[in-house]
Amino acid sequence: MKLKSVLVGLATLLAAGSLAACSGGEGDGEVASSTTASGGNDVELASSITIWHNTADSPAVLNLYENFTADTGIEIELVDIPADAFQSTVTTKWGTGDRPDILEYHPDFQPMLALDPAQTMQDLSDMDFVAKSGNLYDNSGSYDGKVYAAITGFPSVFAIFYNRAVLESTGLEPPEDFGDLMDVCEALEGTGIATLYESGASLWPTQLLVSQYIADLDIDGEYSNRIATNQAKLTDEGGPFLEALNAYTDLRDQGCFNSDYSTGTFEKALASVFEGTSAMTALHSDVYPQLLAAAGDDEQLLSDTVGFITVSSMSPVGMYIPGPLGTFYAPKTGDSAKEAAAIKFIEYATGDGYGQLLADSNKPPMIDGYPQPTGRTPLQESFEEGFEGAQTALLSRVPGFGSFPVEAGKLLNGETTPEETAANMQAAIEQASKAAGQPGW
Repeated sequence: MKLKSVLVGLATLLAAGSLAACSGGEGDGEVASSTTASGGNDVELASSITIWHNTADSPAVLNLYENFTADTGIEIELVDIPADAFQSTVTTKWGTGDRPDILEYHPDFQPMLALDPAQTMQDLSDMDFVAKSGNLYDNSGSYDGKVYAAITGFPSVFAIFYNRAVLESTGLEPPEDFGDLMDVCEALEGTGIATLYESGASLWPTQLLVSQYIADLDIDGEYSNRIATNQAKLTDEGGPFLEALNAYTDLRDQGCFNSDYSTGTFEKALASVFEGTSAMTALHSDVYPQLLAAAGDDEQLLSDTVGFITVSSMSPVGMYIPGPLGTFYAPKTGDSAKEAAAIKFIEYATGDGYGQLLADSNKPPMIDGYPQPTGRTPLQESFEEGFEGAQTALLSRVPGFGSFPVEAGKLLNGETTPEETAANMQAAIEQASKAAGQPGW
C-alpha cells in the first residue's frame, strides 16, 4: 500500500466545541429575546422561520429541525429544494431576490461566492462554534476573513464505491490509482459488468473522476492556489487538469463506463454497484442513505457487499468538500426578529442540539467536546479512513468552477475534446475571478 499524504487544512478540524444556547419561551407563542451574532441589542425573536433545505437531508438533520421547535417554541417552515438540482435551484431562487431565514447550502468557496455573502449573509465569525472548530473555517464557509456558514456535518468524502465480490472475481486488489482502474477495466472486458458506472443524466457526478485524479497533484492546495491566482492555467500542456481530462476520456474510450453513461443517474449507479452489474462508481460519502435503501436498509448486508476506496492519479489520496447537508447560513432579510431567530437556530444547531444530532447521525463530531461514534460498520468507518490524507477539492477553491459539470458532461458525450473543455473552464475561471476581484486577475 502506498502512503497517504498528510491532510492539510481540514484534517485537524475533528475537534471543536460545545456551545451553550439559551432556550426561547413556549406556550402562548411569545418567544424570548436574544442577542444577535454581531453582538447587537437584544431583539425579540420571531415565532417562526423558514428554512430552504435539501430533500436529501438525513433523518438526523430532520430531527434537528423538530427538536429546535420543541426546545425553543420557534416553528420552522421547511421549503424543499430537490437534491438532484439543488445548487441550480437555490441560485435561481436566490437570483429572484427570494430569501429564507435559514439557508442550507454548500460551504465551499465557489457556490458561496455566487450568493455574494458579504452583502447577503449575517456574519457568524464571533459565534462560539467558530473558535471551537479548529481551522475548518480557514478554507470553508468563510470569505474575506469572515465566517458565514455553520458546518455541522462530516465532510463529503469523494472516492469510489465498489462491489466487493465483483472486484474479488478479477483477482485484483481494490484500485489505488487510475492505472489500477484501467487494469480492472481490462479484467472485466467481455463479462457484461461495467467497470465504472457514470451518471451523465444526473450530470454532477461527471466532474468527480476528473477531480479525484487531481487530488494527489494538488497537495496542500498548491496547484489550486496557482490556478486561483493566475500563476498557472487549466490549459497548460502537461498540467494536472488537462492530464485528468485525458485520463477520463481514456476510460470512456476503453469501454470502462456503462453503455448508457449518457442517460445514467447516480441513483441507478448506487443500485448497480450494490447489485454487481457495475464494479464501481465515483460518488461521495453523503449518498450513504440512498445506498442503504438499495440494500433494503440492511447496514450489515450493505457493508458486506460494498466498499469505499480513495483513488487519484498515482496514489490512494482522497478528496473532500464540507457538504451542504447540515451546513447553515443566516441570510439578511431586513426583518430583525426573523434574523435573530435564525441566529438562535444556528446557536442551537451548534450547541444544545448538536449532541443529539451526532447521536442521531452516528457521525464523527466537527465541534470539540463530543465523543467519537461507536457501532459503525466497516463501510461507514471507511468514510473516516478516506478523510485521512484527503485534499480539499480543486473545484471548491477556485471561482468559476460551477460550470464544470456541464463541461464535463459535454466531454463525456464527445461533444468537446479535453483541450476544448480546459479552454472553456479557463475562460469561466477568468471571468469569475475578475468579477470577484481575486488576486492575480
